[in-house]
Amino acid sequence: MEFDYEFFDKIASSALTKYKWNSDAYAKLIVLSENATYMVKDKATDENLGVLRVSRPGYHTLSELNSEMNWLRQINDYTPLIVANPINGIDGEPVQKVLGTDGKTYYCVLCDYLPGSEPDENNPAKIVRDFEMLGETTAYLHRQASIWNGTKSIDRIEWTYDNIIGETAAWGSWKEFEDMTPEGEEFLEEACRIIKKRLKRYGKTADNWGLIHADLRLANILVEGEQIKVIDFDDCGFGWYLHDLASSISFIEHKEIVPDLINAWLKGYKKVMPFTDTDFEEIDTFILMRRLQLMAWLASHKESGPVAELSRGYFRGTIELAERYIRFFG
Repeated sequence: MEFDYEFFDKIASSALTKYKWNSDAYAKLIVLSENATYMVKDKATDENLGVLRVSRPGYHTLSELNSEMNWLRQINDYTPLIVANPINGIDGEPVQKVLGTDGKTYYCVLCDYLPGSEPDENNPAKIVRDFEMLGETTAYLHRQASIWNGTKSIDRIEWTYDNIIGETAAWGSWKEFEDMTPEGEEFLEEACRIIKKRLKRYGKTADNWGLIHADLRLANILVEGEQIKVIDFDDCGFGWYLHDLASSISFIEHKEIVPDLINAWLKGYKKVMPFTDTDFEEIDTFILMRRLQLMAWLASHKESGPVAELSRGYFRGTIELAERYIRFFG
């Protein structure tokens, strides 16, 4: 995907005119992915005022974005969790439309700025404690979505096998990863066959499937003292609850600390929601499926800032995870 920075900067500036700050604020690009995400800052004080997300045309519909904003408000209103609340525009709507010079409509959403820092994987004792809080936080998300009457009206993607790593994968094919070899592709296809078989047996039930965040990686978690905050619900949709566990160790699945992180996550999760032996048996399935999903993301987002660094050694690490998975479950 190509990205015209100047063009999106103009879209972001136009979007700000639709909010209360108008000319008192400016937008600074902070990350590029499916969307262009900007920090909105006060021109006079440089204070962080909010986070603006400019969606690329065709990625999310207006209905999908409104659904995401509705869930965020429900979480903030009816759980002990802290998520970034949407900020309505001057017209009272959470999603603003900006017409680009290319004739396309760009949907923009603005949410509260939340202070905090990403969990530090180089501080083992601290990150294990953070993962216990993250497990508990994730369980609250799952419980809230399961009892909220509005969940049935949510319009979001279903994170099925096909939409994650199959024929209709939302982020493209993992086979397009630049380090892929014919031998590696054949080996990973065998792992995919096992994943698909085990998912069919696992099934979708009210106990293991529902509305999920779907991208609870470290970059989307903020820690402030003893409080975990969750940001970036851009990928939220309907999926297996275990997908949220797998996404929490995105890009670090191969590291020695991961078993400790998973155990801590489970300890926190079980404070709020049940977790069965059947669920436990499929943790490795979801970890490998998520790893392959991210391989596709890396292949299709070469222009995104951290991709080059994250891609280094990723193929070898994926093969090692797949070797262990096939050995245990093949």
